[in-house]
Amino acid sequence: MSHSAEGSPAVHSDSGLAHESMSQLEVMAQSVAGIAPSAVMATGPVLIVLFAGPGAWLSYVAATVVVVLVGLCVAQFARRFASSGSLYSYVARGLGPTGAFATGWSLVIGYTCIAMLGATLIGPFLGSLLDRVGLPGMTSQTAYIVMTALAAVAAAAFAVIGIRISTRVGLVLEIVSVAAVLLVFVVVVAKGGDSSAPSLFDLSGVSFDGVTYGIVLAVLGFVGFESAASLGAEAKNPHRSIPRAVIGSAVLVGLLYVFASIASVLGFGSVEAFTSSAAPVSDLAERYGLSSIVWIVDLGVAASFFAVTIASINAASRVLYTMGEEDVLPAALGRAHRTYKTPHVAIGVLAPVVALVPVVLMIGGRGPFDVYAYVGTVGTFGYMVGYLLMAVALPFFLRRRGEGNPASTALSVVVVAALLYVFYKNVIPVPEYPLNLLLPIFAVVLALGMGWYFLVRSRRPEVLAEVGSTEEEPVAPHPHHLDGHRVPPPAAADPAETAPTVDRT
Repeated sequence: MSHSAEGSPAVHSDSGLAHESMSQLEVMAQSVAGIAPSAVMATGPVLIVLFAGPGAWLSYVAATVVVVLVGLCVAQFARRFASSGSLYSYVARGLGPTGAFATGWSLVIGYTCIAMLGATLIGPFLGSLLDRVGLPGMTSQTAYIVMTALAAVAAAAFAVIGIRISTRVGLVLEIVSVAAVLLVFVVVVAKGGDSSAPSLFDLSGVSFDGVTYGIVLAVLGFVGFESAASLGAEAKNPHRSIPRAVIGSAVLVGLLYVFASIASVLGFGSVEAFTSSAAPVSDLAERYGLSSIVWIVDLGVAASFFAVTIASINAASRVLYTMGEEDVLPAALGRAHRTYKTPHVAIGVLAPVVALVPVVLMIGGRGPFDVYAYVGTVGTFGYMVGYLLMAVALPFFLRRRGEGNPASTALSVVVVAALLYVFYKNVIPVPEYPLNLLLPIFAVVLALGMGWYFLVRSRRPEVLAEVGSTEEEPVAPHPHHLDGHRVPPPAAADPAETAPTVDRT
């Protein structure tokens, strides 16, 4: 820990990472892989259609708007400074260290759970593929357990050997998987779908409540889109490439989801036929003369889940790395591999957790899709808390830079309201057992992290000055508000004025 002569915390950089090594495409690949779009296209629309019916595409359009607004909040931070700490570092500049730690720990929970989800769901799709080629026992619980463990270890290995390698692997896997799933939907639309399918704009029987709840579920299909923000140290021109990646991935994936929901209903002909299908994309492939590529669809979806496992470990490890560098978590987490320039200690901590939690649940008799429901829900709570605190922090961050304006405040209010609604709809009404245990489990894990933070704060209060100080080439306050009105320049160039505001209470 170091301080400037004036007594303010010295801004330091993510010195152990591979600086400015990633292109715009590779940064974009991190965000896209963090979403696993082809996996969501294959499994998500059926859930939305259950509530929104033929109006599912409206739910996806609205969800895309909500997520893009969240992305605009992220972009306001990313255009001004970059750090491997992602939203943790952003919130530190607006709400101080307590809010920052809550954000960082929540994101770690979210990323880790989504990595578990990805590793777990590789099994059913890869197992189905191997079963098709004649390998026996590949769809058994034992096979799923082995594949989950191997996937977690392999994903961690890719994360260690280099961010460029792992993001390129994720990019290739997502291109292949999206192409396979998209091909099925394109053929369905090209052939006109089922003759009994409702018109795109025929919303008879579609309820407002159904579409609204569909929005809640649809938003969950985007979590992880902000993960490019964790590449602040490694991206070339991060102040431009990260905002483009975050917003671009949300728009691109949103368009894919809208198309997937339309093609799915069109292909099956009715909501009932669609929602009764156990494997919608594979069934559509069989129905529309693409039975020869069903194995490619299974491989593509499995590849997508592997890509999201890598991307989530990449993002979680960099948040842990930054928190370790800033001493709010054990300093060992802030070490980077000398050769690979990756946070290998943080990855080494994450890998056993990503493997063991789903393996233990499956040994206990839970199926892969049960595990998916459990860890996916807990992970979503983590993302929601992180996004919410980031949106709350935005106007405070801009005001402290002399850039506060009505547009940014309005953006913050809209995003906070939307996220609170999504969170509320995820917990009310209270679900049945064991799903009713998931929010308390998240709360306990969050509380354990906050307990550690308050212990550090009581024993080493000077550490709080380091929170949010990891930064790459800070950008001077912009001369214009978001709404285009000029603001007066800062009155002085004293570095203490731009140091992170520290909550010492």
